[in-house]
Amino acid sequence: MHNSGGVAEARRRAPADATSTRRGAMKGESSLLLFLFFSSIYVLQVVADSEKKATKIHLISWERVHVGTGRIDHELMSIDLPSHNLVYTQSSPLPMKQGARRKRVIYGTDDRVRIDPATQGSTSPYNAVVRVSTGCSGILISPKHVLAASHCVHNGNNYLLSARLFLRVGYLESDGRTKWSFVSKFYVPGQWRNHTRAGRHKYQNWADFDFSVLELSEELGHTRGYVKPGLSGLFCNKRHPTSLHGTGSEIKFVSFPDDKPKTAMWLVTTKIETETSHLLYFKGDAWHGSSGAALYTWEGSERIVIGALSGNRQTEPEARIQGTFNVAARLDALDFLMICKWIGTERECRERYPNYLRKDRLESVLCHQRNLQM
Repeated sequence: MHNSGGVAEARRRAPADATSTRRGAMKGESSLLLFLFFSSIYVLQVVADSEKKATKIHLISWERVHVGTGRIDHELMSIDLPSHNLVYTQSSPLPMKQGARRKRVIYGTDDRVRIDPATQGSTSPYNAVVRVSTGCSGILISPKHVLAASHCVHNGNNYLLSARLFLRVGYLESDGRTKWSFVSKFYVPGQWRNHTRAGRHKYQNWADFDFSVLELSEELGHTRGYVKPGLSGLFCNKRHPTSLHGTGSEIKFVSFPDDKPKTAMWLVTTKIETETSHLLYFKGDAWHGSSGAALYTWEGSERIVIGALSGNRQTEPEARIQGTFNVAARLDALDFLMICKWIGTERECRERYPNYLRKDRLESVLCHQRNLQM
């Protein structure tokens, strides 16, 4: 009887013990869930802080000029980029006699090639090349936008009156005649204005931002064709500086030089001799009227524009090769994104270069400025 009573007592206590065990397990699970929850918040905060540190906010400005009325809009925006893999330096100041914009130069034998509008004018990229009414060249980079040089619309002191009131671009028809299209507005980097307002040595860094975009009244590129802008710059990759479409790359440009008949375009094929973060130096032949011509190259199976012909100047001290070259404003990361903003393709531009421009694809790389000698 005594044993059976103990068994009965044990049976009565068993449910209570099981309930207590379940409650303890639930408390343990709750504690674990709370721990995981707060840990995840901490991890997300750490990731957010690291991404914040890995990106750098750049303020860029530009002016938009409305052709006809001459009204000028001043605009400002911020661009965030990976701070650790972006190399962005201002060109070293040059004395006025070296830094001032000079005429374009023919190097040795004139090897410019005539592009016949009757047989080649309708093929890419020649069908996208245009003349600018102020005496420059350019290229369609979207259905209704043309890349040219800043000095084609702004002389260093003021906007050209002819640009503010009656700016046009023209393309060659098959018989060699020029057909003109109106420009409704154009864009100039704020840095170009800042450099040209710098006083007596106002042209010391004139080429760094010598690019502009002209917006047409009609979508000419749908019928003529266009060449997309591309990214060219110095970046860090696996602790070493790398050049994207820089020194050694083959480039071409097509223009309407003043010393040649305007009934045809003229093609130059050359290579980039040396570079800085803003500029591309080369010895391809150019002359007055070639300013604004687009430097283009291949990226995979697609042609892209990587710079705008500016003039002729001596290289900067940090350049690997010293000398006097024709020079182009290079479409580095900030300039490229600014142009993409002007033409309405900023998101597409970031997607095309995820390793350089997208915040969610940051690479953990280190690179010191003094090692960037390309």
